[in-house]
Amino acid sequence: MAAAKNLIQFMKAFELLSRPGGISIGELQEKLEISRRSVYRLFDSMEELGYPLVDSSLDGRTKSWSMMSEYVASRPAGRVPRLSLNTGEMMILYQILSRQTPLYESGMKQTIGALRKRLEQFYLENSEDTDLQNFGELFLSLPGQYKHLEGKESIYETLLKGALEKRCCRGSYRSFSADSPEYRDIEFVPIRFFEWNYGLYCLIYRTSDKAVRTMALERFESVRLTDRPFREKFSIDAEKMLEKAWALTFDDEISVVIRFSAEAAPYIREREWQKGQSIELETDGGLLLKMTTSGRRDIKSWIMSFGRDAELIEPADLRGEIREELISLTEKYEN
Repeated sequence: MAAAKNLIQFMKAFELLSRPGGISIGELQEKLEISRRSVYRLFDSMEELGYPLVDSSLDGRTKSWSMMSEYVASRPAGRVPRLSLNTGEMMILYQILSRQTPLYESGMKQTIGALRKRLEQFYLENSEDTDLQNFGELFLSLPGQYKHLEGKESIYETLLKGALEKRCCRGSYRSFSADSPEYRDIEFVPIRFFEWNYGLYCLIYRTSDKAVRTMALERFESVRLTDRPFREKFSIDAEKMLEKAWALTFDDEISVVIRFSAEAAPYIREREWQKGQSIELETDGGLLLKMTTSGRRDIKSWIMSFGRDAELIEPADLRGEIREELISLTEKYEN
């Protein structure tokens, strides 16, 4: 959410600096509700992004700051930065715009499509590369096994508003846990959003036990904003939490050693499965993957998905669980 707040602040500053006559440091402080030091940091960011500022005297004592006119594009909705993207940057933009998201298959499909068209038009208007017209035809958007989010649009918007305004929410959430009721009424604060495995998830802070949990958007039956602001002070490194998690499981840490066959080895080597992992090559072309992660059940399912191309070496107790499950499967298919 900090990134979104900074972007909004940047665009407000740009609009103020683009108006005729510019604006003073004091006015910027008042309009943006930031310190004088933060104003100068904002100026530095603009300069780094290639938007030069000029200053002039207002009354012999106060300076007025403004954006150079050639870096501003006038549009009906206001003034916006004039962007000059090279071919590589434009290709990345089109790839992002062409990418499917979990929300695309929900009722937001038309909204996303309209936004894509508006973004394409904006960037094409601000580019001198005539070949960019063809970029829209280069990238395909393939369907995937997306979770069903139809009817969840208002829930998503409420969660976003709760995160931005730092307000507590109450919601009814459907649980798959055997030791929990099917529907739970919880009070929480939305913190961060992320996509994973064709689904959209929300990292929340649960006020009842001060726990951080991952909630799947499609399992919310209802969400409403409360009048209670969230004022508790707590620190969370969301990126680090997700980096250590395996299949969104944060606890139940486990260290594993897995042997992969020569056939599976190229696939295993081409990506990083977990931070701090190590790979040992074997003489037959196979390899040993060693890593510490979380979620015994999820790791077990992942190993078994490779069939005979993967063998869990350690830990011994989890190896035993896999053996018992394979025996059970064999009996099932023999009957």
